[in-house]
Amino acid sequence: MNQPKTHRIFFALNPDDRVRREVLAVQQGCGIEGRALPPANFHVTLAFLGMQETGVISRVCEIADTLSFQPCEVVLDRVGRFKRAGVLWLGASNIPESLVAFQHGLVDALLEAGIGYDRKPWKFHLTLYRKMRKAPYIMDPVEVRWRLNGFSLVESVSVNRGVDYHEIGCWKACR
Repeated sequence: MNQPKTHRIFFALNPDDRVRREVLAVQQGCGIEGRALPPANFHVTLAFLGMQETGVISRVCEIADTLSFQPCEVVLDRVGRFKRAGVLWLGASNIPESLVAFQHGLVDALLEAGIGYDRKPWKFHLTLYRKMRKAPYIMDPVEVRWRLNGFSLVESVSVNRGVDYHEIGCWKACR
């Protein structure tokens, strides 16, 4: 019997090309050993849904259609790490309340629809490195301004060199 096809999916905030270039410059300035994420994979996860059957994707998109995203700006100005996971990340000191409310609304809608997602508390972060051996000693101050104008549903596809991300759907901000 054939197993249903599954997809590893998540909702994300995807930076524009300017922000990707500025984050890449920060990443390259770290001077650390680890697996650098390619700029095409830079994102902030809003909700990780994990492996889902193909049929769930249309339901997830219907949920996204009902949500209202308000444009806002974040300033990526913090570098941190998840020591145990060996991850170096870029984050923001201040997260707009509208963004926090949107993320909570998104996971509430998934929960109400009975769609599983990773329930770890949300931490706004953009991964720079994985499998980092040592944290950088001292880094120059960072300030990357990022205007958020929408969100995406993304599929993570395993490839020989890691993962590629494919946008399944994109929802623009309300004006």
